[in-house]
Amino acid sequence: MPHTTNASDPAPLTFHTHPHTHTRRALRLAGIAGILTSAAWLVGDILLLGKPMGSPDQYPILHSYDGMARDSLAAMLPASTTRLAWGALLGVLTGPLYLYACRHFRHALFPQPRRLALPPFLLLTAGYALAPFAHGSFFYWGQAAKAVHESGADYAALTTLPGDLATVLFIPYAVLLVLWAVGSVWLAALVLRGGTALPRWMCIANPLVCTLIGTLVTKLWPGAVGTALQGAALSVANLLLFSLTTAVFWRRKAD
Repeated sequence: MPHTTNASDPAPLTFHTHPHTHTRRALRLAGIAGILTSAAWLVGDILLLGKPMGSPDQYPILHSYDGMARDSLAAMLPASTTRLAWGALLGVLTGPLYLYACRHFRHALFPQPRRLALPPFLLLTAGYALAPFAHGSFFYWGQAAKAVHESGADYAALTTLPGDLATVLFIPYAVLLVLWAVGSVWLAALVLRGGTALPRWMCIANPLVCTLIGTLVTKLWPGAVGTALQGAALSVANLLLFSLTTAVFWRRKAD
């Protein structure tokens, strides 16, 4: 017999969760993941590259380098192996969280057509996927340079090892910066045009613009803090970026 409902029957179970609650919660968690990961990478950068730089008189191997490579080695050579190891591991072990944080880029362009919104999301996410390898490789580069310096050896096969490691290290860095640049310009153009989940002024919330800001912060900050941050421009940039997107998305209804 078909069941008939009467007043004595218990009320059916209902769920009062807003249909967007889970998406909103996911966006908040993604923002927290981005902020915490950026903070972990910032500490890692300070451990890797935050020591006062050694001079070529102290470390003759520095004569073989110039520019950013020389500055990076000059900061790593005075550091202990333990310090370098933890600096690298903080980035490598937390790196996957950046991929979760990247869902902010996808949501930022809602409700733009998939053909417009998907490419910048993929470009930016690919850059973040490469970052842990590049960050972690600083340990091996710095350790190789320290070993050559401490051995006092003058064998070509040994003295060229740090340079070989640097070449491999800078290739993924160059690729990720290109991916971030193209993805950032695309993202900024769509946000500036309007009709996205972000207000137009948030066109600045992309890795390219935030990296420029992070570079200025680390270059211009004086004293001991400036020394500690001298290799942390990208981490400062990401901390700013995910703080901005998290603040904007925190109270907004997700779609």
